[in-house]
Amino acid sequence: MGQQVPAGLLQPLMLAFANKLCVAKPQAIANTLWAVATMGQQMPAGLLQRLLDAFASKLEQAAPQEAKDIVTPQNISNTLWAVATMGQQMPAGLLQPLMLAFANKLRIAKPQEISNTLWAVATMGQQMPAGLLQQLLDAFASKLEQATPQEVKDTLWAVATMGQRMPEGMLQQLMLAFANKVHLANPQEISNTLWAVATMRQKLRTPQLQQLVDALVSNVQQAAPQAISNTLWAVATMRQQLNPMQLLRMEQALASKSEEAAPQGLANAVWACAKQRYLPQQLLLAPPFGSKLAANQPQELANIAWALAQLGHRDEQIVSFVTEQAQHWDISGTSNDSGVACNAQTLCNICRSVAVLDLQQHVGVVLRLAASLSRYWPGLSLVTEHLCQLHQVHTWLQDFQLGGNHGLQGVLTEQRLHECQETRMAQLKEQQSESV
Repeated sequence: MGQQVPAGLLQPLMLAFANKLCVAKPQAIANTLWAVATMGQQMPAGLLQRLLDAFASKLEQAAPQEAKDIVTPQNISNTLWAVATMGQQMPAGLLQPLMLAFANKLRIAKPQEISNTLWAVATMGQQMPAGLLQQLLDAFASKLEQATPQEVKDTLWAVATMGQRMPEGMLQQLMLAFANKVHLANPQEISNTLWAVATMRQKLRTPQLQQLVDALVSNVQQAAPQAISNTLWAVATMRQQLNPMQLLRMEQALASKSEEAAPQGLANAVWACAKQRYLPQQLLLAPPFGSKLAANQPQELANIAWALAQLGHRDEQIVSFVTEQAQHWDISGTSNDSGVACNAQTLCNICRSVAVLDLQQHVGVVLRLAASLSRYWPGLSLVTEHLCQLHQVHTWLQDFQLGGNHGLQGVLTEQRLHECQETRMAQLKEQQSESV
């Protein structure tokens, strides 16, 4: 019916139910938790704990001849799903017995019950032992013919959210099942599936990727801004390619919805387009893009600057805003209130972007950011990319006789400049050998 129980009535009902827990069956407890969560209601922590303790106790006490009826996968799955949906946590000491009981019933569990269980554990920020996770995934894979796109998506999302990877063969099984039913999937399910694969640092076969993106693009006007930006981010993260028409359709849709889009989503979309060597002109010109710049974190702003440089797009207004903000960031790594925290990558990206775009009016800012890097150099763990970016800035300053025609001399020590130069030379040699 999709109706709500008024809070003033729900609480007395819940208290009355709690007072009868001694005679309540596990299914009654699971159904009650499911109902409260489905109505979008909350339950006081103490009351929730009483219901969970009673549920676990009854599962533990069930006699073998009763276990088949009392310990059902649906009861356990609904209980876990309800707790996660209410935004609550389940103590590890209670979660593990429930998961073991669920694993013992995998033979009769439906795909939805397995995917909901995985989703719930991941949503609660919990982990699952590798062996137990593999059991659930094997069981789910054996029932793929009955699984819906949402259930496949939730399973992939859960594994990715738990920071795990999926065996390559199993990933291909799940993706084939999803692709075969992609006409039933909505844009959010397609986007979340791509996000999960990218987050696991895995890839899709090109025909599968194109099939999923085409399905999303065909319905892109119904897609939420996050679904579009996450799709672009996922494809770029997987280092795969979209065709110009797919990029254009998604950019147009996102630009038209930019008022509702999150600042990070817009920044991620611009970064992803740059990875595809595609200039999202309409998105950059959309008024909400500029008005939401200030809401971005340093990493997102640096990614936007990097994207502009990668595309050779001299948007002085955006770069001026980014460089102005960067002067107030704190790279020290200390937990104080001196500014917004950032890392070496953000400052290096911004310095390089100014150099690549030859925005000479920002030389002073570049020198100040480089000085910040020099000040905290020992603790920054600079990698090859950062050192090469600083060498690029150094040669730009020298080539155009900027900042006193000394490059970064005096800002970085001779030893650090030499380190940057040697790293850049090694990188060039490696690139040359790869092209042969």
